Order: sequence, then structure tokens, then C-alpha cells
Amino acid sequence: MPNLPLLNLLSMKAVAWSLAGLVAAGGAATAGTVAFSNSGPTQANNVNVGAPATGSADTGPDAAVPAVSSAANSAAPGAASGSAPLTAAQLCTDLTSRVASTIGDAGGAADAAGLAQILANPAVTDVLSTAPVNGLLGMVGNATAVPDYCGLVLALPTVPVPDNFTQLPTSLLNQALTTLPAADLAGALNSLPAGELSQTLGELSPASLTSVFATLPAAAAGNVLGELPAGSLGSVLTTLPVSSVTSLLPSLPTGDLTDVMTTLPNAQTGTVLSELPAAGLTQVLTALPSSALGNVFTGLPTSDLTQILATLPSSALGNVLTALPAPILGSVLTQLPAGNLGSVLSTLPATDLSSVLTTLPSATVGSLMSSLPTSTATQLLRKLPASVLNGLQGVLPSSILSTLSL
Repeated sequence: MPNLPLLNLLSMKAVAWSLAGLVAAGGAATAGTVAFSNSGPTQANNVNVGAPATGSADTGPDAAVPAVSSAANSAAPGAASGSAPLTAAQLCTDLTSRVASTIGDAGGAADAAGLAQILANPAVTDVLSTAPVNGLLGMVGNATAVPDYCGLVLALPTVPVPDNFTQLPTSLLNQALTTLPAADLAGALNSLPAGELSQTLGELSPASLTSVFATLPAAAAGNVLGELPAGSLGSVLTTLPVSSVTSLLPSLPTGDLTDVMTTLPNAQTGTVLSELPAAGLTQVLTALPSSALGNVFTGLPTSDLTQILATLPSSALGNVLTALPAPILGSVLTQLPAGNLGSVLSTLPATDLSSVLTTLPSATVGSLMSSLPTSTATQLLRKLPASVLNGLQGVLPSSILSTLSL
């Protein structure tokens, strides 16, 4: 009986301790529910999804998410469930906000140029060590490539760290570049140094490469192609399907087209031109100035040269041959086998044939006529005006002169 008050006191304390434990556990559970239930759209009140509630400047509830493209916003699911994973766009948006707070540049997130500068800041490396933005490391594979990946995901018009762009995995490049709007795609590619641009285009699949050049405006495509060295340029144009090259080359501004056609190695030039249909081939060759045209025809493989000249309609063929400088014109015609030479010259209208034969040195004209069957040479020469024909008497073989009425 004297011990009863002590027992009652111990029992009451035990109950109190139990209640306190329940209250504490309930508060923690509630806090956990609040912390993980805000992983919905990328709005200003959920920058700190998954971040510890420390109240610091870069993780506090007042940190603002920068304004990003509609493409990035639409990528984030409107999930109210706490188990929904964050998308790349959400993580990249969170990353830029945290870095801006870390470096004290909250205003830099107001436009795309500011976002690119934030992603280029070395502070990105430190912020990437925190959750949840460290999930980007698993997506990209290395911290160095994360800024450029986020630049693509957020559709920024310039690459944040151009020198690191080639560290992006090929699978991400193929996916990201083919989903960018035309202006942002042009900005991203044109902001790359020539070496990184060449390597990037070389890593794209044929389907992705086709998509990229179908999306680029003509002027932007010309700028991109004009930055490529000869080998990479040849690889790009021979990888693209013929239909893409047929629409791409004639659409280029004349200056860019000239640069492209005079930069291509001879073998790739022949491959590209010999595969074009007549209309596209005509548009490309007749757009080039005389000097560039001569450069294009110099050193072409004979089979490609034959195919190109045989594909051109007669009027376009005349325009092309009469535009060539005399030495290159002679080299082109003497390179053709006799059967193809006769076909090419027979296709020319009389005025263009006269121009060709009077432009060539006399010795070259005599050599060309001598290489043809007499009947073919006679038919060609009979198309010429009397004044032109009379001027050629001294250079024509006697076997041909005897068949002409002079």
C-alpha cells in the first residue's frame, strides 16, 4: 500500500513518454509528406524538391525558378504524387536556380543568355553534389557535360561550354538536337568551334543528321556547312540521303554554296553532283561563279564527270561549258571517252557549240575532232555557222575537211 503512489507516478510518466514519441513521429511523418509532395510542375514554390530544408539561400522556399522555354515546362509532368520522378527539364531548372543563388546572380536567370552564363559557371560542379540535381550525373554520365546537356534540354540558343560539348553521350546528342526548335538549333550549332561541330555532326545517325538539316533555315545551314573542314563536309553531304542534298544545296545562299562546293574534296564533289537529279544539278552548277565552277570541275573522276554532263539538260550544259575557263574546258572535254564526248557536243545548241570550239585552243579542237568518228565530227561541224567553220579549216583533220562543203 505505501508503494502505490510511486507505481502510479511511474505509469503516468510512461504514458507521457509514449505520447511524446507518437507526437514526434507524427510530426516527422507530416514533414516528410510535405517535403515530397511538391514534385509537380516547375513553379517557383518547388525549386527545393528533395532538398534538405536548411533555410539557406540556395535551397530556401523563396528561391525562384528561372523562366525557361515552353518545351522544358511541358516536359515536366503535372504530378501530384510524391513518387513521380523529376524530369531532366525540372532538374536542369532546379540546377540553374541553385547555381544562381550560390553565385549571387538571381537576375541572371531572367533570360536565355543569362541561363547559359549560369550553367557555364564553375559552381555547377559543387551544386551537382547535392540532391536531387545529382540525378543529372546519372543521366549524362559526367559532371563536365551536364551544363551543355541542360542547355539543350532548356532549349538555350547558345551552348554554355562549347569546348565540352563533345563529351555528351551520342544517344543524348541524337535525341536532344532533333527536338530543338530551328532558331535554337541554329544557335547551338553555330556557337560550336569547328572541331567540336565536326565531331558532333559525325556522331549523329543518318536519320538525326537528316532531321537537323531539314530543321535548319537555309542561311543557318550554310553557316554550319561553311565551318566544316573538307573531310567532315564530304562526310556530311555523302551521309545525307540524295533527297536531302537535292533540297539543301540549291537553297544555300550563293556565297555559302560556293564555299561548300570549292571546299569538298574531288571524290566527294563527284559523288554529290553525280547523284543529283537534272533540276537540282542545274540549280547548283548555274549558281556558281565561273572561277568556282572551274574549281568544281577540276580533278573530277572521269565516271562522275561523264555522269554529270550527261544529266544536264542541253541549255544548262551549254551554260556550264561556256562558263568554264578555257584551260579547264579543254581538260574536261579531252578527259571524256570518245563516245561520251560526241554525245555531249551533239547535245549543245549551235551557238554554245560555236562558243566552245572557238574558246578552245586550236590544237585542242583538232585533237577533239580527230578522236571522234568522222561521221560524228562531220555532223557536229555542219551545225556551225559558215564564219566559224571557215575559221576552223586550218585545225581540222583533212579526213573531216573532205566531207564538208566549204
